[in-house]
Amino acid sequence: MLLVTAVAVAAPLAGLAANRWLRPRLLNEDDDTGMAVKDLVGPLLTLTVLLLAFVLVTANGSYGKAEVSSRGEARALDQLVETAEYAPAAQRARIQADAVCHARAVRTQEWPAMADGKGSPAPSVWSTDFRAAFRDLQGQPAFGMLVAADNKRSDEREEPLTQATVSIPPPSCGSCSPP
Repeated sequence: MLLVTAVAVAAPLAGLAANRWLRPRLLNEDDDTGMAVKDLVGPLLTLTVLLLAFVLVTANGSYGKAEVSSRGEARALDQLVETAEYAPAAQRARIQADAVCHARAVRTQEWPAMADGKGSPAPSVWSTDFRAAFRDLQGQPAFGMLVAADNKRSDEREEPLTQATVSIPPPSCGSCSPP
């Protein structure tokens, strides 16, 4: 994206510089028909519209991917809670309580942090506790199902975090930044 922005800025500047310094050398002395500023306005407007369209498509695609993945994470967490029904009572209660706390941490701490392009370590606390509860279940029939459900939840969690990183650079001038 940075490369596109740099080219979009450099191309008109290079064109103006070439028109200013190179074109007079290439024209005959009696040829005074130069390029007017109005001849550049149309292509610049077109370039601006294309750049804006590209930015909007990129932002919409990123939002769509994050939304789909967030729903996938919620489904995977729901599956983990349902799969915990096969575990003994003590581990079942711990896993299901951890799942509720994990969902709350994602909603109340991680999503606001992702608005700034960062993640939150809070949901990882509960992910670690899932794995601690799974260790107590090694060798039991529910162990494999719970690990698979947690791996699915973990995989789905990564995409929203990836999409939270800024793909559209902020304005670089000091007067353009928000208050």
